[in-house]
Amino acid sequence: MTTQIPNTQNPPTMESPNFFRDNSPFLRHPLLTTDRTAREIDFLTPRLTIMPPARVLDIGCGFGRHSIELARRGFTGVGIDPSQAMITAARQRAAEAGVTAKFQQAAAEHFQDDHPFDAAICLFTTLGQISEGGDNLGLLGNVFTLLRPGARLAIETPQRDATVRNMKPFERFEGPNNAAEVTRSFDPASSVLTEVFEVGAGAATERYVLRYRLFDAAQLAGLLLDAGFRQAEFTDGYTDSPLHDDSPAMLVVAQRP
Repeated sequence: MTTQIPNTQNPPTMESPNFFRDNSPFLRHPLLTTDRTAREIDFLTPRLTIMPPARVLDIGCGFGRHSIELARRGFTGVGIDPSQAMITAARQRAAEAGVTAKFQQAAAEHFQDDHPFDAAICLFTTLGQISEGGDNLGLLGNVFTLLRPGARLAIETPQRDATVRNMKPFERFEGPNNAAEVTRSFDPASSVLTEVFEVGAGAATERYVLRYRLFDAAQLAGLLLDAGFRQAEFTDGYTDSPLHDDSPAMLVVAQRP
């Protein structure tokens, strides 16, 4: 089914994305719990066909929740992220969890390592965030070279049409000590969704901008094929159900031949 994508574009903003800086609200995301992360790793590891101590590259690792959970299970986690604030937070949380995981500030399209990886994960909205230029194929092509033959890559990303259909242009959240307002806009020409977060009140308000590209399954399958991957299998997020038009998120596992 083809969905007509509404034009919800606001006047262009000159603000650069800064969502993953120090004190980002991402560090306090109420839904990214330890239990949720454990369930996601439970789902991913058999589909990536890996066992400890396999080396797993965590692309856009954020504050390290997946790498830390992998390390708890005996895997060798290597998390990379272009944000130094996220890398600092990841190292701190790994130390607090009492696990060993490597975290490095790096962009996935340029990252290099001396040893091949047994699997890679690229989760949440990472794939669409890599740059204003959007060199998604460059990222996937580089990840392809970092994997050993036969290794698998798992990507989770919002499904474009379902995300746009269900997008709320404005939301306000009230907490016990704080409040946050989120304004969203979508540019159909570039398939980029912009979210502006205003956290706090008055002079203490902090403004954060997050911008990422949305994909449909055909686009993502084409990118993976062009990067050299094969056997791409899509599901309705972290479920065994096939991807469908109303799936808010899609998860795909593809293999390097």
